[in-house]
Amino acid sequence: MRVCLLIIHLVFLNSILFGQTRFEVSIKRTSFELVENDTVNISSDDAEQENQTMDKLYDDDLDAGWEGDDFNTLFVGLRFTNVQIPQGAIVDSAYLEVYSHEEENDQALITIIGEATDNAETFDLDNLITDRKQTNDSVLWNVNEKWTIWTKYKSADFAQVIQEIVDRSGWKSGNALAIFLKGSDQGASNEDNARDMESFENEEDPADGGDGKNHPERAPKLVVVYSGAASTSNIDISQNVEIIPNPANDFIQINIGKNQEFYVSIVDLNGKKIYERNVRSNEYINLSELPKGSYLIQGTLEMGSFSKKLLLK
Repeated sequence: MRVCLLIIHLVFLNSILFGQTRFEVSIKRTSFELVENDTVNISSDDAEQENQTMDKLYDDDLDAGWEGDDFNTLFVGLRFTNVQIPQGAIVDSAYLEVYSHEEENDQALITIIGEATDNAETFDLDNLITDRKQTNDSVLWNVNEKWTIWTKYKSADFAQVIQEIVDRSGWKSGNALAIFLKGSDQGASNEDNARDMESFENEEDPADGGDGKNHPERAPKLVVVYSGAASTSNIDISQNVEIIPNPANDFIQINIGKNQEFYVSIVDLNGKKIYERNVRSNEYINLSELPKGSYLIQGTLEMGSFSKKLLLK
């Protein structure tokens, strides 16, 4: 009885001292290309591999699982940047939020693995996802529920995979980590034992009743709940951050006093997030597509977080 009471007391004390922190981050833009004089955001942080061949990096969807008619194993790589989890934090839960790209009924057996590195690099066509060093821990995501098009779904919990990464001696809060979704050989079949998920470059196909537009909120997202370590993201550093100029016209710079990549979002007066991306200190940020008015610009970086008013005129 005393042992049980001691364990309960320690768990309760830990929650008081440290609590739990929820961190979430989506796949971000890594570059852009010009299509008919229009700037299109693209990302090499979500990638596909079929058997021993890399697929194109920029596509509407991401396929993970097994194609029994052609004996194809499908892999997906997801890289998340500026991951604000302290080294050695206790990971209580971790999962992916993804949106379906089409309706699917067949069971898919997908193994979730992490990349065993301190700071993951983005993907390219010259190097296979499966050639990257993998974590010892992995989790089977048994997807046996029916998926309907453009609907949000949650993966299996793979806390132990994230735990292995943030326990690395070289891991630092703000680094990038990569997650792999590996299909399983489910034998010869006419069924498509896979799941098609929305990518960063997703568009709703008008042939399926869609609007033909990109939906940034449907990019794959990593959600991690952790405890046991103080979160630097809870430290307010607003007084040390300068928005130049403010009021602004089309371009701004964010001066944080050091050259560091960090995550920035802009929220309108209704509390709706209308802009988000990773930037560097003093990088020029183009806000010309935003309507004129008042906003709240928020940022998260290794040393803390900030929130500043921004006026576009």
